[in-house]
Amino acid sequence: MTDNAPVISCRNVWKLFGPSPESYLSKIPEGISYNDIRADGYIAGVKDVSIDVSRGEMLVIMGLSGSGKSTLVRCFSRLHEITGGTIKVEGQDIMSLSEKELIELRRNKMGMVFQSFGLLPHRSVLDNVAFPLEMRGQDKHTRRERALEVIKLVGLEGREEYFPRELSGGQQQRVG
Repeated sequence: MTDNAPVISCRNVWKLFGPSPESYLSKIPEGISYNDIRADGYIAGVKDVSIDVSRGEMLVIMGLSGSGKSTLVRCFSRLHEITGGTIKVEGQDIMSLSEKELIELRRNKMGMVFQSFGLLPHRSVLDNVAFPLEMRGQDKHTRRERALEVIKLVGLEGREEYFPRELSGGQQQRVG
């Protein structure tokens, strides 16, 4: 993979919900509206999205509630299977990954923060940030050092020993 190649590349990605989405997608005309799709008994969670994300680039996906932001992000990690199009991570088509390879991709190359960030209320900021590393079996010293780096990166230095209830919603989101 070259340095300027996208880390994530999506081409014409669709996620349709309904009785037979793949068959329906193969028949729809270019430029069909959300209303026409809905009238046919389907919901377009993601409609013909193409995007590249380069290494080091920060991507923000903004939109109204129900506009498909979470659905698109779930497609990146195959928590939702796409109906059509391609998604490549570091040049590899994620649809061709085995279950084991998919677990490794999610574990080692992706991080997602959901709207409900699921902090452990009895653990400090430091312990919440280190928790995924603990689950991966990393030693305590490595977990602590990496967690401290991340806490500094998200602007929460000095709050390592705070508990979730002592943080604002935005601060909790950054811990997540």
